[in-house]
Amino acid sequence: MSSARIDHGRTLATEVVGPVDPTGHRFAHAPWDPLLGLLPLRSPRLLGGPTDRLAARRLTRGLGPCRVGVVPRRRFESGLLVFTLRTPGASAVVKRARDARAAAVLVREWEVLGALLADPRLAPWRALLPRALGPRPRAPVPVLAQERLPGTPWAGPGRGGPPPGADPVLDAVLDLLAAVRRATGHPVPAADRGTSWTAEPLGLLASEVRWCRSGAGAEGLAALRLRLHRALRGAVLTEGWTHTDLHPGNVLLDGRRAVTGVVDWGGALPAGPAELDACTAVLTVRSARDGRPLGRLVADALRPPGLPAADRALLVRKGAAPDGGGGDPALLPLLAWLWHVAGNVRKAPGYGRSTWWTAGTVAPVLRESARWARGS
Repeated sequence: MSSARIDHGRTLATEVVGPVDPTGHRFAHAPWDPLLGLLPLRSPRLLGGPTDRLAARRLTRGLGPCRVGVVPRRRFESGLLVFTLRTPGASAVVKRARDARAAAVLVREWEVLGALLADPRLAPWRALLPRALGPRPRAPVPVLAQERLPGTPWAGPGRGGPPPGADPVLDAVLDLLAAVRRATGHPVPAADRGTSWTAEPLGLLASEVRWCRSGAGAEGLAALRLRLHRALRGAVLTEGWTHTDLHPGNVLLDGRRAVTGVVDWGGALPAGPAELDACTAVLTVRSARDGRPLGRLVADALRPPGLPAADRALLVRKGAAPDGGGGDPALLPLLAWLWHVAGNVRKAPGYGRSTWWTAGTVAPVLRESARWARGS
């Protein structure tokens, strides 16, 4: 892959598919190869939209006929510039890191995409998985280009829409997750995997969320660790491919609302507690429908009887019982919440510094965990 600057007289290459290495990554002759040689770009956070558009135009200048569409930044996430690049012969999503943390996220996503495509058990769903185009992201300009899958992000049910148990898109997503669990996973005693499934995300909360470092936050985090330890005892979960943040925005749909892709695999685990993806999907759909922050929904689920009865019944029907057979109906909601918040702070430290985000997403769960510990 060339690492030279863009030659502004160069015409756009249309050959996208080059040699394939054993991980499934394609090499050479991609039209976005010259992006790898550009100097780092910085954009003021308050002017994110306009400056991102200017940056994307600069990155693609000289590539020939192409259409560029900048993906709006999510709150607090300014470390990545993300844009779509459409040419006469190809379409890609390009992610450009602005700092070391974002660069590490891109490297991990590249590695995960390669592992997904190299796993023969996932062959029936390969069309739903994005492919990385090009080599491992590298300094000084970490860039990840990946195949753009068809479809548009699922917007969720909207306020007052159908509840999780009556949403046909969610039903299809849960069926897909169940099929992937059966193909790639096997049941394991959850207590045997408790440390590997919880240590990293708990450590991220302790180090990245300021409120968790002392006082009520530290007390709640210790209580959360205790509750997870007890909930995992006696539970049996499926160890297999786990997305870890499967919310509606990471599901692509066509015009008939059929699933055409699942994206944003940067936090995925090849041997994670796979049932948590189903619980994440149900929780985030419920959050969108009811207009309530995820943290408050999960805090409610920590008190008996747990999740709303309809949501519990739906998860049981789809093979993802919230308690994992261990008796604590808070197990899957807690794991789903933990990986969701850890994924946010891993990508962007602004989450952990935000009083607003902490108050709605983190504090309710940790305060309820502390109340549980004091009464246990």
